[in-house]
Amino acid sequence: MMKVLLAGLMLLFGGMLAYGGGRMLYRAHESQQWPTTEGTVVSSSVETQHGRRSTRFHPEVRYTYSVAGHPYTANTISFGGNDSGALMDAQRLTQRYASGTKLPVHYEPTDPAVTCVECGGAGASSYVVMLGGLAVAGISGAGMVDMLRSDLRERRRLKRQSFAR
Repeated sequence: MMKVLLAGLMLLFGGMLAYGGGRMLYRAHESQQWPTTEGTVVSSSVETQHGRRSTRFHPEVRYTYSVAGHPYTANTISFGGNDSGALMDAQRLTQRYASGTKLPVHYEPTDPAVTCVECGGAGASSYVVMLGGLAVAGISGAGMVDMLRSDLRERRRLKRQSFAR
């Protein structure tokens, strides 16, 4: 029973990964069709993130915009991932979107708080997360079905043996 529970948890985990990656891919492509409004960059900087074995550089670009008179603030440049971790890439992005820069902001019509500036491109990481999640879910689901079938066969075998006595 513990194996089935573990397989179920892995199935759930894989499903969540696949959903998250798929959602990012969907938004990356759909955002090209979203309406736009003008936004203004209010801050642009490179954040340094220290890990155990490496240092990554993350571009942090915050912009404001309004939809139907309601003001919003966001920091999503793209759904496809513009964060390679390299200092030069982060600096290039923050220079392109320096404070005070006017930019077109694409917003989701049903939720204007969901935005992007660079639309359409989906990063490799989104594909990896989605496909990895599908693989984990598929393997754990197949394993769970196999365990349940094996358990059912064993119960039938024991039932036949008890009738044969």
